[in-house]
Amino acid sequence: MRNRASVVVAALLLAVVACSDDPGGDAAPSIGPGADSPQAAVQQLLTLLESGDFPAAASLAMPDQAALASLAEGTTVAEVANALRDGDGVVAANFWSGFAQSISGVLDTGLTVTGATGVEVEGETFNVVDLETSTGGQRQLVTREADGHRIDLFATFGPTLAGRLYSPVERLLTSPVEDAVLVLAEMRKQVPSLYMAAQAPDLTPGAIQEVLRLIELISRVS
Repeated sequence: MRNRASVVVAALLLAVVACSDDPGGDAAPSIGPGADSPQAAVQQLLTLLESGDFPAAASLAMPDQAALASLAEGTTVAEVANALRDGDGVVAANFWSGFAQSISGVLDTGLTVTGATGVEVEGETFNVVDLETSTGGQRQLVTREADGHRIDLFATFGPTLAGRLYSPVERLLTSPVEDAVLVLAEMRKQVPSLYMAAQAPDLTPGAIQEVLRLIELISRVS
């Protein structure tokens, strides 16, 4: 994502929280279908973030990715596994809540969706959605289709997640428990998204290496 570092780093520090933190009350958010197009997914997300409707925004994250990303914040394997089994709407809602806080200034001044470009990576089709700030700055979010178009958290935020996920994933590889096996199997599915993340043109060589290092670790999962 071009010029995304200041947005992404702040967002990930705030966004991924434990599964038990529910911003929308006692009931878990219901995960519905995604949007009709990549541009619509991003526009809908921005509208929901501006209004503070984070439970509704949960449907605009790829299923299970928020739960997996929460490993970077120290969420236990059991909590992640439960979210994978029962749905990670609560975690996704919290992710978007933190993201909205981190870019509140940009949201206040406005973001405009200007276009989308399809990219094929590892047999998957991703869409890079371009946004422009009111001051002419450029941002991008990456979407993928899964019962509608949704934001791919690993393809968008992978460079920030990679270094913080390495140790938790490494520990999982030495654990024979059922929860660890489930989490690793779902993490293995994120490899195409991580390869997409590694292609962001603004990444430093060190950041690219962090992503590739995580891919190599995850790829050990059979």
